Amino acid sequence: MRKASIGILSVLVVALAGVVVWLGVPRWSLPALPDVTEVVVIETESSSVQIIEAVRRTEEIALVSLAIQGIDERSEHSTILGVRVPGSERALYLQYSFTAKLGIDGGEVEIEELDEGSYRISIPEFVFIGHDDIEFKLATEQNGVLSFVTPEIDVLDMTNRILDDSAQQAHLDDNAVLLREQVEAFYRGIVAAIDPEAEVEFAYATDR
Repeated sequence: MRKASIGILSVLVVALAGVVVWLGVPRWSLPALPDVTEVVVIETESSSVQIIEAVRRTEEIALVSLAIQGIDERSEHSTILGVRVPGSERALYLQYSFTAKLGIDGGEVEIEELDEGSYRISIPEFVFIGHDDIEFKLATEQNGVLSFVTPEIDVLDMTNRILDDSAQQAHLDDNAVLLREQVEAFYRGIVAAIDPEAEVEFAYATDR
């Protein structure tokens, strides 16, 4: 029992000495814990990509301005085994108006002096310059009693078809004679302002 008591007493003494030593150590001598803000570092990466496309300078000359208005109609229906479903009809009437500008790229016009006081002016292809004052309005819509089985008519597709490239080319073709008259009057006026006696002839890219 005496040996056990001595062993327990020894352990208590060692433990007590450890506590005293720890309490006796100055606080400034203890290693400082690292600041969390110094340990955790937030890195931010960013990138910006900018693409600038080359822009070709043009000198567009508007020769004709067309005031266009009309009503576009589209109707659709459903079929079953090739047989039209009665009452499945959908019809939409779209009213539109806009101004179409037709002309040329003046930067591609070539003026050649043939003889003294005589010139040839080469005219490039006529182009569709753009639309102005575009307005679309739903005029009326008709749906059958079973129209829910037929998909709704795409109004955006209708507007795109009215303004697309094929429609633009149609305006150019329909006004080809007027465009030639206007371009000749335009350039004859310019030449006459310099030399009233000058003779002018025209060559068109569409005739080559």
